[in-house]
Amino acid sequence: MAENTNSPYDKELDFKYVSGKVKGYFTKTGDSFFNAVQFVKRNIIVLVILFIAGAGLGYYKDYKKGPYFKNQIFVIPNFKSVDYLYSQADFLNSRVGDSAFFSNLGINSTKQVRKVEVEPVVDIYDFVREDDNLKFQVLKLMADNGDINKIMEEDVTSKNYKFHVINYYSSEWSNQQTVEGIMKYLNSDPFLESMQKEWTKNMEIKIAANDTLLKQIDGILNSYSKKMSGNSVVFNEEKALDEVLKEKQKLVDEQARNRVDLVNYSKIIKDGSAVLNINEPTLLRGKMKMIYPVVFIGIFVLLAWFVSFYKRQVNKRKIVITENE
Repeated sequence: MAENTNSPYDKELDFKYVSGKVKGYFTKTGDSFFNAVQFVKRNIIVLVILFIAGAGLGYYKDYKKGPYFKNQIFVIPNFKSVDYLYSQADFLNSRVGDSAFFSNLGINSTKQVRKVEVEPVVDIYDFVREDDNLKFQVLKLMADNGDINKIMEEDVTSKNYKFHVINYYSSEWSNQQTVEGIMKYLNSDPFLESMQKEWTKNMEIKIAANDTLLKQIDGILNSYSKKMSGNSVVFNEEKALDEVLKEKQKLVDEQARNRVDLVNYSKIIKDGSAVLNINEPTLLRGKMKMIYPVVFIGIFVLLAWFVSFYKRQVNKRKIVITENE
């Protein structure tokens, strides 16, 4: 039969050990709190000075940086100018802070443009229109081989969207003059200006040709209407008429899009609506007045702890040396 080793005496020792540990923990915590209070009392003047200095410096930094606004211009890059738009945004970024450059654009303050970026307005339904079966089939094939959401946001796909947004950030209140300056720069490329003339001319020719076709279709329909009154319509003619009506509807839809496109062709980068001065908070912006006092006091506390630790270690070694002598 196995011997029972858990005697009442052992249990009493375990309880005393645990209670001693708990008591020691609370005693140590109380001592630490008391030491912290004593430290604050001894150094209250230094701590107050550090707090005021940190708050003052932080307030100055916040004032110097100022606010940060996000401004958006929704645009349509025409004449296959998407890559041009993105490269010019990068160029504008490289000229941030160049007062002479922006002054030539009618932007008199470098604070008006602190950063420029372009991103597509992801609209898969506009991208894959019903009349563009090729795009639909290509996208379907790509989706079968990968994540559709990822494909929609890839550079190759995103640059084919019709609408894009220019995001520019300012450190002061922006205005319409800045928008006009940016658009003036983007629409001043000689090559694309020549392309604009040709595309506009071709679109006008296309609209005129479609108008002629629509008139011809109307003539066919009028002829059919007269036949109906004579009751001489046969089944094959009805099928042909159905095709004519479908073709007319396609032409009407195409003409509607063409006329809208012709309006958009008035500019290389056609700007639509603009949303200005969206407050753009960042992690640290506007918070320096709180961060600097904490940093200053934290550094002081660490230095004081290091000095105290160093002195304790020196005193320990002095005691050891004295005992050895």
